[in-house]
Amino acid sequence: MKTLVVYYSKTGTAKKVAQDVIEKMNCDFDELQYDEKTKEMRHLRNPSDYEHIIIIAPVWAMNLAKPVRQYVIKHKTNIRQYDLIVTCGGFGLRGCVKNCLSSIGKVPKNSIKLRKKHVKQGKYDITSIL
Repeated sequence: MKTLVVYYSKTGTAKKVAQDVIEKMNCDFDELQYDEKTKEMRHLRNPSDYEHIIIIAPVWAMNLAKPVRQYVIKHKTNIRQYDLIVTCGGFGLRGCVKNCLSSIGKVPKNSIKLRKKHVKQGKYDITSIL
C-alpha cells in the first residue's frame, strides 16, 4: 500500500514523530509549510497518488492545527484511508478526530495521542499506526 506521511510542526514535536514514522515505514512524506502572515498553507505532494495517508499534527486549542485543518478540508475527496497522530500537552485527540470526521467525512482507521513530554523523552509508541 502506497503511504504518505503528511505533517505540520511548529515546535518540532510532530516533526520528530513524523521522522520516526517515515524511517520505520520507508514512505513518502509532505511537510506542510504555513505562512503566519498570509495564513496560507503549502505542500508538495498530491494525496490522490496515495492509498493511505498518515496525518501528524499538533493540537491547538483542542483542535487540529490550522494548517492541517486546511489540508484535510482541501483534500478531503482525495483521502481514501488515513491514520491520525496528534501531539499535545495533555488533551485533544477527541477534538481532532471530530475535526477530521467533519472535514473528511470519515473517521481515521487508527488514531493516537502523544504527549509532548513523552516525545521529547523518546518514550512513545506508534506501533498501532505501523
